[in-house]
Amino acid sequence: MNIDTRLRDLQLKLYESFLTDCTSSNSINNLTNFKRINECIAEIFSDSNDISILDFNDTVEFSHIVETVLEQEKFKEYDAKGKKQYSNTLFWYQRFLNAKKLFSSIVSSSTNNSKGTNGKRNIHISIKDIELDSKSQYFILPLRTKPFLLLAGISGTGKSQKVQELAFMTCPDGELRNEGGTTPGNYCLVEVKPNWHDSTELLGYYSALSGKYELTNFIRFAYKALQNKDVPFFLCLDEMNLAPVEQYFAEYLSVLETRKKVGENIHTQYLLRKDAFSNCELQDENGNLYSEKDAEIITYLKENGLTLPDNLFVIGTVNMDDTTHQFSRKVIDRAFTIEMNGGKMSEMFSPESKMLLEYRDEPIPLEAFKAEFVRAYEVLDDARFAKYKDVISTRIPELLGDSDGTADADSINGILNETPFRVSYRVQNELVLYLSTLIERANFPEPDQIEGLIGEATLAILMEKVLPRVQGEQKQLETQKGKSNVLKDLKTFVENHLKPAEDSDANSLYSQVLRKLKEMDDKLANYYTNFF
Repeated sequence: MNIDTRLRDLQLKLYESFLTDCTSSNSINNLTNFKRINECIAEIFSDSNDISILDFNDTVEFSHIVETVLEQEKFKEYDAKGKKQYSNTLFWYQRFLNAKKLFSSIVSSSTNNSKGTNGKRNIHISIKDIELDSKSQYFILPLRTKPFLLLAGISGTGKSQKVQELAFMTCPDGELRNEGGTTPGNYCLVEVKPNWHDSTELLGYYSALSGKYELTNFIRFAYKALQNKDVPFFLCLDEMNLAPVEQYFAEYLSVLETRKKVGENIHTQYLLRKDAFSNCELQDENGNLYSEKDAEIITYLKENGLTLPDNLFVIGTVNMDDTTHQFSRKVIDRAFTIEMNGGKMSEMFSPESKMLLEYRDEPIPLEAFKAEFVRAYEVLDDARFAKYKDVISTRIPELLGDSDGTADADSINGILNETPFRVSYRVQNELVLYLSTLIERANFPEPDQIEGLIGEATLAILMEKVLPRVQGEQKQLETQKGKSNVLKDLKTFVENHLKPAEDSDANSLYSQVLRKLKEMDDKLANYYTNFF
C-alpha cells in the first residue's frame, strides 16, 4: 500500500467517525429541536408545510436556509429559550453536510465508482469534484448538455478513436472490461452503409417470414446501457453521413427532443413501443428463435418497450466529400458539432498518446457526462443557481437577440436577421445548460463574476451550434447593403463582446472561433462557403 492510499484510508476513517458523531449527537437526534426548526423552514417555503431539515442534502442550498432561519423572530425566540440548542442543531447539520460532501469526494477517488456491472453508486458526485483535463472537457461539456455529438473533419484525424478514448477512460473494472475484443464493453461501433434509407438498420424490424424480431447492435447496446445505469455508454456512428441521416435516424432525432427530467433521471418517449413486439414469440415448433441473450432482450422489450437510456451517448463521425450527404438543419440543430482536423504530428509519439486506449485505475464517473437539467428554467429554479437568474435571463437574450426579425443589430440574431440561420429557443436553452456546467465547475462564483463564463458558453455555442448552420453564396450572406457579410460581422461581434480578459493561448476557444470565421470568410471569396 503506497503513502497516498494510506492517507486516503486514514481520511476515510476520520470522516466516518465524524459523520457517526454528528448523527448520534443529542442535538441532532432531539425531536423537539427538529419540530421547531421545521416550523421555521416551512415559513420559507410557503407552498409546503410538510418539510424537514433532513430534506436538504445540498450544502449551498442549506447554507441559504441557515442564513434565512437565523434571522426569523420566531427562531430567535425558540433559540433564546432553548439556550442556543436550536442554532446548534442547524450548525451540526450544516457541518454534517460539509463533511458528507468531502467524504463523498474522497470515496469517489479511492474506490471504483461501480462495483462490476451490477454495482450501485449511492453517492452523488458533483461535476466540480471531478478532475478533467482541458482536452477531455472539450468533448465532455457538450455531451453533458446534450447526448448527441458530431465529430467532423478530414479522414484520419482520430474521430472514431476519440469515441473509443471516452469509453476507455470511463469503463469500470469488472465484466465490461472482460468481454473480449479490443474495446471496452461500454463502446459500440456501428458502421453506416450508403444504402441505409430507413430506421430498420438501427431499430430492427419484425419479420413475418421468420416470425421473429430482427435485433440490431444498436438495440443490443441500448439494452446493455439500461442494465448498467451507472456507466457511460458510447455509440459511434461511423461515417454517419454516407447515407441521408434524416431518413435512417429520424426516430432518434425526434425522441431526443422529448427528454424530460423526472427526479434525478432523464426520461424520453418511446423509441420503440412494446406493441411492436406483441407478436414476438421466443420459440416456434423447431425450438428457440433467439440466442439466450437476445431472448432476454426481447422479453424486456415486450414488457417495457425501449426509451433512450440517459447514460447512452451517440457520437457520429462526419466526412464531407463527394461520397457523403450534406446535413440538414434538423440534424445540425439537434447536435453539437466539434471539428477535428488534426494537430501537432509530434503528439502521436508522446507518453500521453500511448495511454489513450488504456483503462484507468480511477475511471471518470457518469456524473461527468450525465445531464443534470434539460430545460433552462430547471437551472434557474435550482437553489444553487437562483442567484444567477437575473444575470442569465438578461444577458443571454441580449447576446443572442430575438428570433422574430426584430433583434438589435449588435446581437447574433441581429447579424443573422436576413438569413435562414437565426437561432431560437433550442439554442438559447442549450446555451443556459452549457453555462450551468461552467458555473458549477467554477464552484458557483458570485453573479457579478460570471461574465467570463457567459462569454465562454456563448463562444462554444457559436462554434458548435451556430456556425455549422451557416452556408451559402456571397449574395445570401451579405450585410450592410453589400459592404460586409455575416462572417465579418460575427467576427466583429466576438471581438467586441466575447473576448476573454486574458487570452494568450492560440488554441483557446476564442482564438478558434476567430480562425473559423476567417476561414469561412476566405472561402466565401470563392463564391460559396460552409462550416465543413
